[in-house]
Amino acid sequence: MSDPALAAAVGFALTGGTALIASVDPDPLTALADAGWSRARIVAHAEQVRAAGGVWPHPVPDELRAQVGSARLFALLQRLQVELGLFGRPAAPAAPRPLTADERRLLNEVPPHHGV
Repeated sequence: MSDPALAAAVGFALTGGTALIASVDPDPLTALADAGWSRARIVAHAEQVRAAGGVWPHPVPDELRAQVGSARLFALLQRLQVELGLFGRPAAPAAPRPLTADERRLLNEVPPHHGV
């Protein structure tokens, strides 16, 4: 669990991989601002990704997350989302779409314990 790996994971999660920061100490948001990602830019990016139906914070690649540890990364990202005012903001629901054939089949199936 190296600090450079945590910095890379945080940069990826908040910016989609475009910000490279060397360390998260003492403050990851200051390091991101020094890399050109101000708080306002991160918030605007997050809102743009969510409005387009994407996932933010961006999912961190498995090989990078394994170097950091999921719990450590999750705790730091949650703290940063709170600081940015983005934690707990609901995302727009998925747009309605027609059911696939498999989804229709599952809806038509009735479990045996329903007595039909």
